[in-house]
This record gives sequence, structure tokens and C-alpha cells, in this order.
Amino acid sequence: MGESFFTFEDALKLVGGRHLTKVKLYRLAKEGYIRPVKRGLYQIVPIQYLDKEPPFDKFLLGRKLSQPYYFSHHSALEIYGVSNAAIFSTVYISSPRQFRPLKYGGVEYLWVRRVNSFGVDDVIWSDKTVHVSDRERTILDCLQRIDLAGGFEEAYKSVISFPSIDLDKLYRYLEKISRKSLFYRVGFFLSLEEVRDRWHVPDDFLEKLRKIVGRKTYYFAAEKGHGRLVKEWNLIVPDNIEALMSHG
Repeated sequence: MGESFFTFEDALKLVGGRHLTKVKLYRLAKEGYIRPVKRGLYQIVPIQYLDKEPPFDKFLLGRKLSQPYYFSHHSALEIYGVSNAAIFSTVYISSPRQFRPLKYGGVEYLWVRRVNSFGVDDVIWSDKTVHVSDRERTILDCLQRIDLAGGFEEAYKSVISFPSIDLDKLYRYLEKISRKSLFYRVGFFLSLEEVRDRWHVPDDFLEKLRKIVGRKTYYFAAEKGHGRLVKEWNLIVPDNIEALMSHG
């Protein structure tokens, strides 16, 4: 499969000369063979779609929006094939370099500020290489920003679909991120019966996390002023959390 999207710089390498490249791109766009996505980024239009909306892969477009980057949060869940939602029209791109929010073909592309890029894998997607957070980093990112994972119900039902995780790696990442609230959230999440059974979480691992829990209370997926306290993890969670986890 050929590349669906290209930048002005990509075209410049082929054509040579900025003025000539601009002229050629202008003509191709006027004839409908390419479509501007945003300044300096274009989609190639297959001949059979010259008179209608051309299809495109949202992740192959997303990888052109910032460098370096990796797909994170719900986008990572989709790439790994564990997303619970059939259709999700937002793509999350973590990068140290900011880009403006983009809407194209009914899909919204959002920048997530990221200064550290550990826990990133290369994955083949539609015959192309894309950068995506690994399983353990994806879980931590989703638990840290549950809003970028589709909310608690979507995050839970998606993440639980991972057949296994590396608990040692997860803990190393937790120490690198070094956010106390995230230790609480991970402890609570891993102590949930379905999660604990599926990933074979040992008691001593949960105990290691419990020792970090202090006096401060944090909210997790619950609105301020609402929810109930889980004393073991000092977290305020949604009142209906059991219903949200139900697969019925």
C-alpha cells in the first residue's frame, strides 16, 4: 500500500526547488488528485474518488502531525485492538511539540503534552510503522487521564481486554512518572477482582502499592463533590462504579 499522506517537504525532495514544488502541488490540488489537509500536508486522492469523499486511515494521517510522537490513551487502545467502542472519532497524539487541534474527515486530532517518551513501541499499522505507547504505558496514561480514554466504563472494558501485562515494567514506569495519585489509581484498578484474576496480580504487589497510600484523598473518574470513598486506596470513585464495570 502506498503512502496516503505527504508533506510539502516530502514533495520537495521528489521535485526539487520550492517554487516548482508549489506550482505542481497547486495544479494537482486544482485537478483533484490531492487534497490539502492543512498547510503543508496533503492527502493523495485515488482516481476512483476524484468526484467524491476519499477514504483515509486516521492513524496514517495522525503520524504526520508532529515529530517525535506516539499514539496514546484511547488511540493506543484502538491500535492494540482492545477498544470497547466500535467508533471513536478522536485521535490522541502525545508529543513534546505542540500542534493545533485538527478536524479532518469527521475525525478530531488532539495534542497531548508529553515531555518523556519512555514505553513506546513501533507497531505495523496498514503496512506502515506507527509509534504507540506499549501496554503498560497505555494503562498508566489511561488511568492518569481517564477523560482521554473515553471515561471509566470505556477505559475499564478496553484495558481489561489486554490478555497480560508486565507488572515489573508497570511499576518501573510508575516510579518514573512519580505521581502519587497514579500509584493510588493503579492499586485500586489492579485490586478489582476481574483485573486481579486476569493478570494474576500477586498480593505482595498490591501490598507494595498500599504502602505508598498516604492521608491525601484523590478523585478517580468521579466528579468533585460526588462519588464514594474507597478507604483502602483513599480514592473517591463513582457511586455506580460496579454498573460501569458490568459486561451485561
